[in-house]
Amino acid sequence: MTTLHLKKSIGWSPLRLSLFSRVLCLGAVILICSSAQAQNLFVSDSAIGNIYELTPGGARTTFASGLSGPEGLAFDKSGNLFVANGSSIEKFSPAGVRTTFASGLEGPWGLAFDSAGNLFVTDGLDIVGPGHAHVYKFAPNGARTTFASGLLAPEALAFDSAGNLFVLEGGDIDGLGAAIYKFTPSGVRSTFASPFLCIGPGLAIDSAGNLFVPDWCTGAIYKFTPGGARTTFASGGVISPFGLDFDSAGNLFVSDGVSAIYKFTPGGVRSTFATGLGGFLAFGKPSARPPTDFNNDGKPDYLLYNAGTHQTAVWYMNNNVHVGGASGPTLPSGWSVVSVADFNRDGHPDYALFNPSTRQTAIWYLNNNVHIGGAYGPTLPGGWEPVATGDFNGDGKPDYVLHNASSRQTAVWHLNNNVFIGGPYGPTLPADWSLAGVADFNRDGHPDYLLFNSSTRQTEIWYLNNNVHIASATGPTITSGYALVGAADFNGDGKPDYLLYNLSTRQTAIWYLNNNVRIGAAPSPTLPAGWSVVAP
Repeated sequence: MTTLHLKKSIGWSPLRLSLFSRVLCLGAVILICSSAQAQNLFVSDSAIGNIYELTPGGARTTFASGLSGPEGLAFDKSGNLFVANGSSIEKFSPAGVRTTFASGLEGPWGLAFDSAGNLFVTDGLDIVGPGHAHVYKFAPNGARTTFASGLLAPEALAFDSAGNLFVLEGGDIDGLGAAIYKFTPSGVRSTFASPFLCIGPGLAIDSAGNLFVPDWCTGAIYKFTPGGARTTFASGGVISPFGLDFDSAGNLFVSDGVSAIYKFTPGGVRSTFATGLGGFLAFGKPSARPPTDFNNDGKPDYLLYNAGTHQTAVWYMNNNVHVGGASGPTLPSGWSVVSVADFNRDGHPDYALFNPSTRQTAIWYLNNNVHIGGAYGPTLPGGWEPVATGDFNGDGKPDYVLHNASSRQTAVWHLNNNVFIGGPYGPTLPADWSLAGVADFNRDGHPDYLLFNSSTRQTEIWYLNNNVHIASATGPTITSGYALVGAADFNGDGKPDYLLYNLSTRQTAIWYLNNNVRIGAAPSPTLPAGWSVVAP
């Protein structure tokens, strides 16, 4: 590894052993590390009744269907998606489980959460006249109060960092009375901007507190400073814009009235992000794409390693079918890849490396198969080695899972990119069992341990809540000659599957699971001589 800048800091492990965490930037000149967490974009389609989910690369899947004209979208802090749907507000868990949060409304459209987790909803859009349109406030337990009343047609909501609520008032059927109102946290109302004759249903606030508003007629996007000064951020080119939202990198996404979604950089450069759909937008949970999705198509890929040449390779997969491949970076002598995760949260999987001689860890940042930079991670105590990665504390950042072969103890080291920030012990494994992978088998939002006994070929799933073992289930017994080497959702049903490998024939296979129950299987590609599967 080539060192440009080296900075040392001292911390303490959960094992009460000191470690040295070194930060290393790699590259010809400088490495710029992104702190933005890649998120998926959710889009409501009121005509069809679907909610679509788009990865940062634009891969589209249907998150929910069978709704009654879904409109506004909003995520709470736990990653639950709330949808204005006909006369109700529907709530979807991160796994897609649907419940009705509120009912008996007249026509909800705009949704927004305040910092305390209260949901604000515009209602009465379809009933013109003062006194019929309101902004309601729902506590996290569903208790409803009226926050504002006497509105004509409120269409969109947005909170600033001070807790002020901005309400887009669409006005009457002729557009008269259209304005943007500002409500203090206590409900005091003032007019932030007016008059508008052709305002579109959408509001979004950037990290600097600037408010962005679409013009339905001209296709322009206006930018208002916190003080109310107005400039044109983008002029024309978008037909009937509405449904605005920002991603975590500060890009503005805008839906139009002709089934397209556009992306504007902070500098105003426009590109087409998606076509064939349009509606209200919301960025929510971090990208749920598989950790080994190198080509950003939403499907897990194989990471291969050749111990003789230290070469890595990525095999792009579509379920069990090998659809292409690319050479990855060659590792330095003494280092191995132990896992794959998006450490710098730029939407691309990275390599987690380990040197057993020095006990040093490192992260190599990748863009698809290309090595673009790196950083040292923490040095491990003697007897411990990294065996997996996963987000155990729910902060959206991958953590290390460590294992001590002598004591069979596991530990979870919570990381912020490459920096160790703390960590507890995990459960101790039984004799003769190894940790084959980490995945959320029971779909409760927490990664679980996948265990394998090479003598009996038995598998078992240990359900965890952070580092705590809360339950277990026996999984299928692996066929003789095969080993369990990882887990990922290969068939796209939202449930992790087993990846098997036969060392003698070099054949791989996928066993499809529903939690711990095997429901099917498919052969996968045979690896070339000298190569092994590292991930998933």
